[in-house]
Amino acid sequence: MILLDSVSKLIENTLLERMREEKPIAVEFKVADFDGARYHIFTHAENKSELNISFTSAAAEGLLKNGGQEELKKLYGSALVAPESGYSVTIRYTVDGVAEAEQAKIANQAGLLKTTLYGAPIISACSKLESGGTGPIIDITLRDNQERMWIRQDQKDSVTVVFSIAFSDPDDVVIGKVFLQELKKSVSGAPSVDFRFDPPGELTGVANLPRQRAPGSQDVGYVTFVLFDRHYTGAAKQKSATVLPTFRNYLHYHIKCAKSHLHTRMRTRVEESIKVLNRAKQEEAQPKEKKTAAGKTFKRQ
Repeated sequence: MILLDSVSKLIENTLLERMREEKPIAVEFKVADFDGARYHIFTHAENKSELNISFTSAAAEGLLKNGGQEELKKLYGSALVAPESGYSVTIRYTVDGVAEAEQAKIANQAGLLKTTLYGAPIISACSKLESGGTGPIIDITLRDNQERMWIRQDQKDSVTVVFSIAFSDPDDVVIGKVFLQELKKSVSGAPSVDFRFDPPGELTGVANLPRQRAPGSQDVGYVTFVLFDRHYTGAAKQKSATVLPTFRNYLHYHIKCAKSHLHTRMRTRVEESIKVLNRAKQEEAQPKEKKTAAGKTFKRQ
């Protein structure tokens, strides 16, 4: 299994290519990320030296209210500008005349836009607990009401992060269940992980929780991560805030990989079976011609 990259290669490579151009060129394209997040990367016709990167998603509003604005301001400073209409965040870089030694650093920083925004509530909760404080539960809608993230720091020694995962395909339920049960295994130094299909005790009292779409179905699951001081103090805090928000994408990415692998194996088995059947197929014997003593041929009916 692999961890998804925290840096958007699309943004990083676009910015690098643009900074290395000798003449100002126009840039304009829109892209969507794996989880429905959207980017708009463009330059204005009157000023091709400034590259704008706008971002929005269903979670952006909640993230900005729970530490996102502060974290973005810390990372981007004056590059953080008023958001473009229809988007939640916009950063702007002057891309002409940038020193070669600074180009990779700036491009990497721009590629961390989404990671920084999504990790902000976890940074906020961990920092509050690290300083001895507590706070109310943070509720973030990631895609819709069925897929959300809750962060609790009301304990004195841990931060609890809960994800609700919605499965749209019956096959995803089966593969996802196997995958998530593996995460429950205890690994030294790793956060405590739990998975269940009914709301965990940490969400007691939270209103409007996601529910199964039909009685007895298992298309919504809950994954709980418990972070201890070794996960939320010092440099480990940033790592937790970088990795945890990508969990939903990480899970669905590996479900799709597992399905692709199974389909490939099934196709291979079918092809091998067809080859065996073709080798076992016998050609129908053709009646042989016979000749009389006079040299005439005839076929036996």
